[in-house]
Order: sequence, then C-alpha cells, then structure tokens
Amino acid sequence: MTGLLADVIKPDKKGGLTLKAWLLVLLFALIAQSPGLFSIPVMDRDEARYSQASRQMVETGDYIDIRFQETPRHVKPVGIYWMQAFAIQVFGGPEAPIGAYRLPSLISSLIAVAMTAWLGARLFSPTVGIVAGLVIALSLTMQVEARTAKTDAALLAAGLFAQTGLAMLMLRITKLKPKFWGWPAVMWIGTGLAIAIKGPIITMVTALTLIGYALIRRDPGLILKTRPLPGLLLASLIFLPWLVAINLVTDWSFLQQSIGHGLWGKVGEADDSHAGPFGYHLLYMPVTLWPGAALLGLAALAAWKRRRENVIGFLLVWIIPGWLVFELIHTKLPHYVAPMFPAIAILAGLGLEDARALLKGKGRGQKVLHGVLAALTVLAAGLLAIIPWGGQMYLGESVSFASQVTVVLGGLSMIALVWLAIKPDLLRLIGAFTAATALYTVLFGFAIPSVDRFWPSHRAHLIADEFTGCETVQVATAGYREPSNVFNFGTGTLLAHEGGEAARFLFDHPRCGLAIVDESERIAFEAELGGAPVRTLAELEGYNAVKGRNLHLYFYTLANSQLTKTAP
Repeated sequence: MTGLLADVIKPDKKGGLTLKAWLLVLLFALIAQSPGLFSIPVMDRDEARYSQASRQMVETGDYIDIRFQETPRHVKPVGIYWMQAFAIQVFGGPEAPIGAYRLPSLISSLIAVAMTAWLGARLFSPTVGIVAGLVIALSLTMQVEARTAKTDAALLAAGLFAQTGLAMLMLRITKLKPKFWGWPAVMWIGTGLAIAIKGPIITMVTALTLIGYALIRRDPGLILKTRPLPGLLLASLIFLPWLVAINLVTDWSFLQQSIGHGLWGKVGEADDSHAGPFGYHLLYMPVTLWPGAALLGLAALAAWKRRRENVIGFLLVWIIPGWLVFELIHTKLPHYVAPMFPAIAILAGLGLEDARALLKGKGRGQKVLHGVLAALTVLAAGLLAIIPWGGQMYLGESVSFASQVTVVLGGLSMIALVWLAIKPDLLRLIGAFTAATALYTVLFGFAIPSVDRFWPSHRAHLIADEFTGCETVQVATAGYREPSNVFNFGTGTLLAHEGGEAARFLFDHPRCGLAIVDESERIAFEAELGGAPVRTLAELEGYNAVKGRNLHLYFYTLANSQLTKTAP
C-alpha cells in the first residue's frame, strides 16, 4: 500500500497531480456525494422552492422571470434555475425526479473538489493537493450541498475560478500587466458566474482577498494585475443582460427585493430566524468540515510556522477577512463560510505533509491544539452516526437496519479518526476517509430516506398516486402548506391558508378534487363543508420538520367524486 501511495503522490511533468491522483480524489468525491441524490425526497423549504421555480421555467417557457406558482422569487439571480432547467431536460422535462434538479449541485461540487486539489498541488505539492481535494470532497457541508438543489455548490465552484485566477496572478505571474486572456480572464469569468448564481457574495470574498494581500505585501499595484477594467466588462457581460431583462419585466422590483431582502435583510437582522452569536461558524467547524476537521490543528500550526511566506499570507487573507464578515452579520447558516473552506483544506494538506515536524519537540501546545480539535472531530462522528437512529426513535418509528448500520460505521469512523490523530499521515487519512465515505453512503443513501415520518409530502404523494378514477387530480393542502407539496403534486396545487379554503377548493373541483387536511384544520374544513358529504380516502401521520410539529393528515374528496382508493 505504501508503494502504491508513493506512486500516487509523485508529481506529473508540470509538478501537478498524476492521473492516479486525480482518480483517487474524484472517485472518493463521487462515491461519497452520490448516494441519496435520487432517493432523498425533496426538502423544505429552499430546495423545493428552487426546484419548483426551475420546473415552471420549463413549463411556461419563461426563462427571465422567476416564480414559485404565482409568487415572484426576486431574491437570487437566475444562474442555478437555468442550470436545473437544462439538467431536467435529460430526464424528461418538468416531471423529472428531484435527483435531476440536484445534478448541477453534484457536478459543481466535483468541480470545486478538482479545483481545490489542483490549486493545492500547484502551490505546494501533489500530497497537499490530494489531501486538500479529499478534505473538501468529504466535508459534511459539501455532502449536504452536493445533494441539494440550490445555489451553494455552484457558487463555490464559480468562486473557486475567481480565487484560483487571483491566486495565480498574485503568486505565480510576475508581469505587472499580464495578458488579459489568461488568469485575469479566469478570475473575472468566475466572478461573473458567481454573481449570476447568487449575487455579490463571492465578489466580496475575492475583493477582500485581493485588498488584504495587497496590504500585507504593501503593494497597491498588485490590484492592477487583475486587469480590472476589461475584467469588470467581461464579468458584466455574463450577468448584466439577464439582470437588465428581469428588472425591465418587473419594473425594477427584482433589484429592490434582492438587495432589500436577499442582502441587507441578512446583514441587519436574522433573516428567517437564522441567528447565531459571534464565533458561530468557528464553533461549528468540527461538524461542517468533518472529517477533515481532524487536521485543523495541523493546519493552524503549519500556517503559523510558515506565516512569513507569501503563499501562506494569501491563504490567510482568503480565510480571515471573509470569515469575520460572516461572523459579524446577523443571519448565520453553516454553509455561509464554505467559500473559505478550500484555503483551509490546502492548509490542512500542508499540515498533514509536515505533521511530524509540527508535532515534534518538547512543547505541549502543538500537541494539545491538535489533540483537542481531533477529539472534537471524533465526537462529531458519533453525533452524525446517531441522527437517523435518534430521529426514528423520536418520531416513534422502529429503527431501520440502515440506521443501525450507520451507527456501526460511525463507530468505525471514530476509531479511524483516533488512529489518524495519533500518527497523522496520508495512509491513515485515506483509511479514515474511507470509513467516512462508507458512513455517508449508508447515511444519505438509505438511513435518512428511511425515516418515513420525516417526509410527509413525499408519502402523501405516493398515497395519492394509488387513487384511481381521474387522470389528473387537483390537490389542496391545509394545515401543512410546505413548498414540497407543490413540487410533489404539481404547480396547480393550492396551499390553503386555512381549512375552509380547502373545502371551497373541493366544491370548485367536485370530480377530481382532493383535500389533504391536517388535524389542526379539520374543524374549519368541516364547518365550511356545511354538511356536504365527503369520503376519507386515507390518513397519514408525519412530522413537519420546518415547524417542528406532528401531523395527522386526512385525504378528503366529495362523496360524488370520481376519485376512488385502490383496494389493497
């Protein structure tokens, strides 16, 4: 095995990764991130909204305006919607399964992994590149984002183009005015794509990195190496045509809403109740960067030891200023700091490569720092492993075999991470990451989808599919009005605000109307019926994770409806 690894980590003719190294990194990424892509039902609320809006683009042929049913979604730009709309065409169009909508996120995640590995190898060595790529590939944050049909994986990939171009300009290009069609173009293309996906978030990270590096080098002229004038023009050509078009269509309301809610709403107050204290992202790192977080102590030690090197300075200004911004804003979600993860992963690779020297000596501080962060990562493995088990017990379900296997694999991951912490090297890292990959495979591919009560919309759709008598069923929901209902039942689904509205919907659709009413709205539903006879076709118990409450859903249709329940 050691001889094989020596063959993998040797550099190619240009000092980068060999084909074997690329296969190692990308196979780990693909195997870890793919399970569950199609088996995990659509998630509330963001994923369901993004996917449904992309579906409606294809249904209506309107690729400018973004809508969830009739409600405008003027918060994020169009980039991810176009990617999803293109992806689902391969799977039959609007009726494609949720996995098709997630494909752009998976592909983007693989691109981010590849670019991190490439940059780590170019800046330091193939070993650093391999470790950096694996840390990103296996990070829990990317495991979630690669399986979620929204913006963040695509944003990271686009942002890495910008950051990679900037890194090469600052650290490898010596000309004060390099040719534009090279690394400056890569940087600005990445910037334009990132803005088209999620607005100026990555632009802020890139700008802070550039300004920070110019300051520590005491050379403002470095900013001119990016060729800002042609660069801004190129980036504008990527995102500006759609931005102008959508604002003309919406009488400039898109710009008002995207800045007011999507940007300043997150800075000034906790948007959608996602608040957290200063230090929130730092405290979550053993989880968000798991299992690579076991190398965080080594990453910090390597950065300190080599802090006077320009390349380390660049990585630090990539990480610290942007991280502080995300710690200071009121709205906090774990994935917000993902744009800084590639730089941390590269430092982790450097720390592993120099682990023996970093932990050597009589001083205990280095070993304590490494040991504490590794111990937190080991504990995170245990917590991750019991999620589906605990979820099924909490919801009153029997614990599935997949959940039991997840616990076993979590235990193996804990042992492997302890083994890695005791003597950090590439062989033990691959062993620990193999255990983590197995854990992810069972956790996302089988255990999480097996928690039945957690997916009431999906289960309701499966039940309704068994009803016969109508080619198309018109559905209204009351007491449970999450966006996943629209994705599962179709664009015309009514998310009723109260039970009476669902009853009126049945009167408007007497032949093929179906009202799915939660226990909380039954009294209002029956009162509006005014004694009109209905049939109960099915009942379903579930759990609304968004609101944190149990559901008891009743499937009603009028007595004279054509809908019937297929005999078991």
